[in-house]
Amino acid sequence: MARRWVWGLLIATGAGLAGIAILPAIIEWQGTRLIRESLSPTAHLDVVHLGLGGSTFSIGEEGPEGRRIGRIDLAYSIGQGVSARLDLDIPVAGLLPDGVDAPDAVLKTAGAVEPLEGWRWRFVPDDCVTLTARRIVLGNATVTRPESLCLKPVPSRDFLVFDLAEGWHTAFQARSVTLAAEMPDLKIVGSLPEATVEATFTIGGDLTALDAGWRKAKVNLPGREIAGDGFSGNLSIDGAVDRPLKADYAIATIASGHDPAFFAPMKLSGTADGSLDREIAFDALLTDRSGKVSMALKGRHDLSTGAGQAGLRLKPTLFGAEAAQFAALFPVTRQWIGEFAGTVGIRARTAWGQGAGPGKAEILLKDLAIDAGAVTAQGINAVVTADRLSPLRLPDGQTISVALMDAGVPLTDGEIRFGVRGDRLSVAKAEWNWAGGKLRAAPFEVGMGDDDRTIVLEAQDVDLRQLLSLAAVDGLSASGTLRGSLPVHLSPDAVSIENGRLETTGPGILRYDPDDPPSFLAGDPGSSTDMLLQALTDFRYEGISLSVDGQAGGEMTLSFAIRGSNPSFYDGHPVALNLNVGGALDTILRRGIATYRIPSAVRQRMMEFQDQDK
Repeated sequence: MARRWVWGLLIATGAGLAGIAILPAIIEWQGTRLIRESLSPTAHLDVVHLGLGGSTFSIGEEGPEGRRIGRIDLAYSIGQGVSARLDLDIPVAGLLPDGVDAPDAVLKTAGAVEPLEGWRWRFVPDDCVTLTARRIVLGNATVTRPESLCLKPVPSRDFLVFDLAEGWHTAFQARSVTLAAEMPDLKIVGSLPEATVEATFTIGGDLTALDAGWRKAKVNLPGREIAGDGFSGNLSIDGAVDRPLKADYAIATIASGHDPAFFAPMKLSGTADGSLDREIAFDALLTDRSGKVSMALKGRHDLSTGAGQAGLRLKPTLFGAEAAQFAALFPVTRQWIGEFAGTVGIRARTAWGQGAGPGKAEILLKDLAIDAGAVTAQGINAVVTADRLSPLRLPDGQTISVALMDAGVPLTDGEIRFGVRGDRLSVAKAEWNWAGGKLRAAPFEVGMGDDDRTIVLEAQDVDLRQLLSLAAVDGLSASGTLRGSLPVHLSPDAVSIENGRLETTGPGILRYDPDDPPSFLAGDPGSSTDMLLQALTDFRYEGISLSVDGQAGGEMTLSFAIRGSNPSFYDGHPVALNLNVGGALDTILRRGIATYRIPSAVRQRMMEFQDQDK
């Protein structure tokens, strides 16, 4: 009996000693398997020390030059529980969620693991928890900065807490972060003074909740010359719902970097929702500082493919002296436009990424009045459609109606049909009423950036009486019609008519009988000037040739070559007269505006645009 007991004790003791001997091997085997699944396929765990009061483990890469990944020093007792000291330099590729890739990214930290009540522990870092990565890829977006990020605990919060029942909870902040990201059609750079993140994970590492906030960031789009300052917002993720991501954001100032600026500083506020591994929808409101002009932006972006689209809408907005200032909103237009009044509305849509369309836009112009220096116009009405935004393309057939335009000669009831492809403007029809007749331009094409161009206007059925009324010469009247051509030369500084020529289509009457003759026609009885005045009192012309030269807003000269006779002058003997009338003859025929009617096709397009905004 005693021998059996002794043999039993020896067997039990041997088995116990054998178990203690193989325990490190079991720990190394299981630890290595877990580390390779989560951190690195070539990592392994070594038991440096295993004792009743504490243990030490080392993690490293295999091979003679394998780098050290970390060291864990455990301490445990019945009274104090389990605590540890960590020193880690670990790859994080295996810890990232699906759809996020960060090759060669490393997390480095050192600190203490302290026990809390229940089955809970917290990690207290000595200093920064440093995340280093050359790049982070999210779908088609690549983040290249920050290359190194210093994460510190939020004041009065634990950096990291592990709960055996509930998982992981972290709260940290980052300061003075530089930003840089690239997408196929877009580059973003900037800086982030401060960001705070609080997140919860399951024991297995799946994200269940996140709250992030940032303040006063700066964001620039170098390729677009657009800068944003004061970018603040909050982002949250709730893993329990279908669209877990929610965000609200605001940018205090968005400015154009061009000189002169394409647009005045504006502010933006908006929201977003969706999923980091799928689609994010967003909407925003862009407002000028006066608060009189606002544009709504709404769209979506697929993070998995990098494709998205957005729509922009400016509700019909009144511009003018007592309303929004167009030149103040778009400073770049000051070099072309002096005054701008009327209503403008915009609907545009753009897209990016694979399969993106060319973008499109509709622009409403209602009762516009524009003063562009050498050219002035009133009563401009149209809905202009672009079927491509970059490069710009307006299909042929765009129609603009113009109640009144003065470009050296006063034109009313205009209708222009045109198209734009890139920097080329093609005009299929340009027609106006002028002095009772018509002025038409033959179809032409010009470069949008051409400094100088000449457009030849062909005149038909022009009323000589109405044309002469432009000269505002008291006592001058006439009958008959003219035809001919007026070459209009446009340059950056002026609009002028060069060598314009009109001729009467048949005989008519020319009378000049002023109550108070001008000094150049006042003369003694029998003098040549007195005889000219007598001849013009009832002149029956056979033909009149009229030359027009001069600059809009400046001196304009009408030169008449007249052939005919006056029955009461020298017994109706045929005479030839030459007469020059000069002065500022660019007076606008404003009386034509009162009876002007927008063409039905243009009016219908305007009504459709406005109906969609109701």
